[in-house]
Amino acid sequence: MKYIQKNKKLNIIANFRQSILLTLMGLLFVGVTACGDKTLDTSKSASNQNNEFKLILTISDDIVRTDDTIKITAVVERLVPSDSIAAFSVIYKMKVAAIGGYIFLHSAGDDETEISVKLDKAQGSTFESLLFFDPKSSDSSGNVTVSFDGMNVSMSIDIVEPR
Repeated sequence: MKYIQKNKKLNIIANFRQSILLTLMGLLFVGVTACGDKTLDTSKSASNQNNEFKLILTISDDIVRTDDTIKITAVVERLVPSDSIAAFSVIYKMKVAAIGGYIFLHSAGDDETEISVKLDKAQGSTFESLLFFDPKSSDSSGNVTVSFDGMNVSMSIDIVEPR
């Protein structure tokens, strides 16, 4: 009888330990899966528009290390059909300038400062250009400007030393 009572106590303690272990494992699993793949979006955008077009400048981050680059996208969106725009009034060139660093264009064949914009004739058509900003190590801040059809969009970039 003593052996059965002693064995019951051991079973109760073992069951208690097992439930604590399973609870901790469950909390750990929930904690890990709750993190998920949600990434922090550090991109920033600025835009300008006139009656015919909208110009959008997006940078992947407004802080860049001197040994790194950041991604920049410049988007031109047509707001009206092409037949409502006088053909001679729009020069389909987007100009890009940078202070405190260098701009590298992803599109092959483009000039260092001008990008040929090719848009469909339909309203809502877009043209997107991919650029990279490479900071100068001597500057603490930079600026990227994009111009199209009399519109200018500019964004500042902080340049920091790597750790």
